[in-house]
Amino acid sequence: MLGKLLSWSLAPFLGGRGGFQHVDPPLPGSDSFLLPNVEGCEPRAPFLLVLVASAPGHSAQRQAVRASWGGIRWAGGYPVRTFFALGAPGSSEEQTRLEEESQRHGDLVQGRFADTYANLTLKTMMLLGWAAAHCPGAAFVVKVDDDVFLNLPALARHLGTLPSPRRLYLGRIHWWVQPNRDPGSRHHVPASTYPARAFPPYCSGTAYVLSGDAVLGVLGATPHVPPVPLEDVYVGLCARWSGLAPTHTARMAGSTHYPMDPCCYGEVLYSVHQVGPQAMGAAWAMVGGEGRACTPLHRGLGVLRCKVLALLEGL
Repeated sequence: MLGKLLSWSLAPFLGGRGGFQHVDPPLPGSDSFLLPNVEGCEPRAPFLLVLVASAPGHSAQRQAVRASWGGIRWAGGYPVRTFFALGAPGSSEEQTRLEEESQRHGDLVQGRFADTYANLTLKTMMLLGWAAAHCPGAAFVVKVDDDVFLNLPALARHLGTLPSPRRLYLGRIHWWVQPNRDPGSRHHVPASTYPARAFPPYCSGTAYVLSGDAVLGVLGATPHVPPVPLEDVYVGLCARWSGLAPTHTARMAGSTHYPMDPCCYGEVLYSVHQVGPQAMGAAWAMVGGEGRACTPLHRGLGVLRCKVLALLEGL
């Protein structure tokens, strides 16, 4: 509750440009992609577009998502679509396998850049650019990692209850994170790139939601915000430049992993991190038991109960 109250109070103070900026963003052209999938959203854009950041070698993760939450086209009464975003592999053999996978499933979007940790920010900007260019009618875009379980029905129902699908940047907020100044760290952010002592509040990159206009706001900020190697931080910096304040929800787990529990996975949480391919199907099987997965007491305790379960598992 405290996090939500803090996020509500951010809007008057995070407007980096004095209010939400609608700037026509630079959109990627067809030459930016190896697998552009330009017709992926046809004939009609979904209510909720899910873009899963994956890697060339993560075929098992992608297949587990397809066989569970990522394989549905309707969730909570709304049309949804899931695509996987990745960069270029290190060999032509791997590229051939990806092209064959794309032909089979039609759900890959591949950028023309090396798929490395250093390019995670580039990958995120690519997938958001693809959404803006080829799926502009989507009311909401979810960026999620391929080791995250997403309760799509619960999330879609929540988004469908919002009074206005505009200016939304929703997730688990990280507060007062300081830049890593160690040159030997892959998270290194030099003071010349970002001199402030702390980043503005931003949503965990494991899973967050942007409304359609917020996607354009983030993309429009990219010519004005120096890139940092932390993709979720960079999205937060671009959101701040565009005057977009993050909204906190404890129902997105961020980087926390929760133990398998029908109530937590089936009703309470929108996303759970560190769910491997073998567990993804079991987690998805817990969805759909509304009114049965949680007792009234468990439902009332909500995320608090799930957190206690996570603490007990760690003992």
